[in-house]
Amino acid sequence: MKKSLIAAALAAATLVPAAAMAQAAPAAATPTAGAKVYDPEGNEVGSVEAVQGDVVTLNTGTARAGLPKSAFATRDKGLTIGMTKAQLEAAVQGAQAKSAETLSSALVVDAPVKSADGVVLGTVSKVDGDNVTVALKTGSAVALQKSAIGVGTDGTLALGVTAAQFNSQVQAGAAASGAGK
Repeated sequence: MKKSLIAAALAAATLVPAAAMAQAAPAAATPTAGAKVYDPEGNEVGSVEAVQGDVVTLNTGTARAGLPKSAFATRDKGLTIGMTKAQLEAAVQGAQAKSAETLSSALVVDAPVKSADGVVLGTVSKVDGDNVTVALKTGSAVALQKSAIGVGTDGTLALGVTAAQFNSQVQAGAAASGAGK
């Protein structure tokens, strides 16, 4: 009997918030740059830094996170997400640690480096601290900061620019260094 009362109390406790939420269903959100973002309790989490397609970059002041638009709702105070500032920052720190670990294990000599549009630009020829030298398919080499390289969804090294953008930057860098001679 005591177990069934506890179970009934737990069930009732979980139904109350659901009923309250059903009465105050959040409106669809349209995040815009500069908008303040709040947690479910109405405490400020941060502000929208940018919106690109379906990704909203949220800045807490100490962390930046890319969240899907579907993670946002509009409530009384404004844009709301389902996490507190502390929870979001902890999630970002955890993701950064995992990302750094994944990058570190993928960043080895002869590993291919792809552009954001999936074109293989070259291979890693040297890793020296935060500097990575990439031997390009053209035969030349380019030095990159480790922070410019990420790991793509397929597990390969990737840059956040398209092949055309990368080649344009390499050419502009070559022209600038040639002009300084």
